Amino acid sequence: MAMAKIIPLLLVLVPIRMAAARTDCPNVPLLGAVAACQKACGTKLMYDLCIRMMRQGGADMSPSHKERATAYAILAAHSAANSFDDTKLAASNQLSHNSSLSGKQRDAYEGCMNDYAPADSSIDRIADETLPSCRFTGLADEYTRVINSVEKCRDRLLTPTLVKTPLYPMVVADRNKAVLANMLGKLLGI
Repeated sequence: MAMAKIIPLLLVLVPIRMAAARTDCPNVPLLGAVAACQKACGTKLMYDLCIRMMRQGGADMSPSHKERATAYAILAAHSAANSFDDTKLAASNQLSHNSSLSGKQRDAYEGCMNDYAPADSSIDRIADETLPSCRFTGLADEYTRVINSVEKCRDRLLTPTLVKTPLYPMVVADRNKAVLANMLGKLLGI
């Protein structure tokens, strides 16, 4: 019953987050959502992820609508941050409630929790402070820290048994969302 109430609330909050993310930073290109995905993404996988993220985030997808690229970068950073939160919660729940975890799984999940701490802190700072304030100095390094931290967790799970755990696809998705956030961030000229 609680989940039934949460999903409609999320559907309302995600577009509100997009509306709140509109920032008119100087010297940032003005473009449509589809054009931003085309310009930022070099592969079909990333382009498709970008379009999905834009739609889920409430971006106006009409060809005539244009936004500053900052809005798209903020939306991508928030999308990654939300995904990170889901993954950390899943790992935490497994550590707390799954007594059948092997020692190797437990060690990997705990390591991932440690790996996600700096990634989560950095992506939140990017989404909530750096991008909205139009301070792009050091942003490329911040995105790199995020990606590297998530990749550390992914690498911990790269064993035949751990890639079959529910956490592995979540971490791979998080890595892709972090890379997408970085790609859209590059539209800002960083």
